[in-house]
Amino acid sequence: MWEDTLSPAVIEQWQQDTATTLQLTHFDSDDERNVLMSRSEQLPFDIVVLDNVSAQVYGQLGRLENLSKLDNRKHQSTQWQQACGNYAIPYFWGSVGIVYRKDKVPKPPQTWQEFVHPPPELAGHIGMINDTIDTFLPVLNSLGIAPDTEDAQLLQQSFADIMVFSAKVLTYEYVLSYVRSNPNADKLHMALAYSGDEHSLNRYQDEIEWGFIVPQGPPYIWVDCLAINQASKNKQLAISFLEYLSDPTIAATNAIDVKAATTNRSALKLLPQWYLNDASLAVQGTLPQQGQIDSPLSAANISLRAKVINRILKHHETQH
Repeated sequence: MWEDTLSPAVIEQWQQDTATTLQLTHFDSDDERNVLMSRSEQLPFDIVVLDNVSAQVYGQLGRLENLSKLDNRKHQSTQWQQACGNYAIPYFWGSVGIVYRKDKVPKPPQTWQEFVHPPPELAGHIGMINDTIDTFLPVLNSLGIAPDTEDAQLLQQSFADIMVFSAKVLTYEYVLSYVRSNPNADKLHMALAYSGDEHSLNRYQDEIEWGFIVPQGPPYIWVDCLAINQASKNKQLAISFLEYLSDPTIAATNAIDVKAATTNRSALKLLPQWYLNDASLAVQGTLPQQGQIDSPLSAANISLRAKVINRILKHHETQH
């Protein structure tokens, strides 16, 4: 699962109630996780956090347990249940945007054009993400092209713009991982990120205040779904854990501690006023009318994107 997406208090209560220990493994991108899932018939995990597209795909491939009969599924909003499908349950959701250090970026980008064409003082201080969709998202959005376009010609035409922007990028490592592990973390001033990441950064870096902004235009929506490995040897315990996480009281505690937008509509009634007033948490609990949610890419499109990303990363490594 992603870092900082499960409350320590929720973990502790579960372990006390069940006398079982949770072992967590973190990934930096959906692609990194999908490589493991595609290469191993026997996943070393009982529960996996997936994006909505992967949840549908791996469910149809028979790799995941059918969760349509979970009792606490009734607390989840219908639109998020549809997004995750029958083989997963919704967990958190949010928007792709930009995290920025308030001491270094007093005027954060208001558009994707401003992000990919930063002022000189921010060149070399930008973080990106190595991901099939998100690596392309800022530049494609700045050109008025949908991030999940299937048009190979448009992707190839955008390559020159992506390379120009790449010269201004410090790292393609996920911002949370980079800040926690890289000695050059202080050089990172803003980065492509996911709503909620600013809270994780602020918890980790007490002396630095991070903000988050979604540039103008239709937001690109992410959804985290919880799924159970069909080959799990702890299937009943895994089901019990998902029932536990979907209990409104637990879901509310988790949302408050993690500071992420819950998909649990019953939990929304239990949240404090500060949470309800935080626009970044999108507490209305519904998909914005103009929002774009992840959709499946064709195999040819994924292959082309992988080749482009490989060229970008190789060139970037020679420059840094």
